[in-house]
Amino acid sequence: MKWESNGELAHRDLSELVNRLLDVESSSHGNELSRLGTKYNEED
Repeated sequence: MKWESNGELAHRDLSELVNRLLDVESSSHGNELSRLGTKYNEED
């Protein structure tokens, strides 16, 4: 994983992490992860 100079996880690494977590989390947690991933993508 790569961290940006602003302390954020690099976008590609964050997307990969969210996708991996979606594979193992329950549907309720998966929904929250999807929401957070979408929110992050909108800020780009």
